[in-house]
Amino acid sequence: MQYHSSTLFNFISISNFKIFTAGFERPTFKISFVTYHIMAKILSERRKDVCWITLNRPEKLNALDKESWSLLAKHLRECNGDQSISAIVLTGNGRAFSAGDDINAMLELKDQRDALDFFNTLYSAIESLVDLKKPLLCAVNGLAYGGGCEILLFCDVIISVEDATFSIPEGKLGLIPPMAISVGYSILGRSITRLVLTGDSITAEEAKTIGLVDIVVKREDLYTEVEKQLEKIKSIDMNSIMTMKYWLKNDKEKIRNAVMELALMSLG
Repeated sequence: MQYHSSTLFNFISISNFKIFTAGFERPTFKISFVTYHIMAKILSERRKDVCWITLNRPEKLNALDKESWSLLAKHLRECNGDQSISAIVLTGNGRAFSAGDDINAMLELKDQRDALDFFNTLYSAIESLVDLKKPLLCAVNGLAYGGGCEILLFCDVIISVEDATFSIPEGKLGLIPPMAISVGYSILGRSITRLVLTGDSITAEEAKTIGLVDIVVKREDLYTEVEKQLEKIKSIDMNSIMTMKYWLKNDKEKIRNAVMELALMSLG
């Protein structure tokens, strides 16, 4: 397995030891390298020909701040450009898939420049999702709220644990859900309207009924089901997949306009 997105620090550890040469005792040194990993907010792991991307802020329910969106965009672009990768799996670490945008980070935006910088980074991640040529599977391991729920609108196959919940509650905070209002209707029809206007939380089975989720499984079966779906996808010709993905693309300009509207609203 190959792990990426860890910050690596190498420290030299020197310990004294003695050797005897021609009857003389001489000091020498043993040098070893100790590698410390500081785990990033988004992890990328290569498993054979599949790239697994993991949202990795479990203590924050995998809330997405500017750095998280930037790393997500980076990993998606890298996977998309790697000809040896056949598919991508997106999941979360801990008890949540993602609680959506990090509201505390948004509250720290000081002015229009800050807001536009944050939301340009957000849009870059969305653009990377839209532009994917590779199949994108999502393993929903827990709650998916706000932006964490909206990400699912760009996934090709969505498998969820049965106790996951889903909500798009931005309106309760005086904000708007840019992905849901720009592309949600074409994907979920009128169901998206109820979700964004009420901020209701729905179960995995309800999410499956409206088309937000494809498959619901017991928690212990989540990754087995992901592997099962990956095998099915791998039986499809890659050129056919790329062509179908191209024609299924969402309207990026419409999404960008909605993101910019959110940027302005975030400033109050």
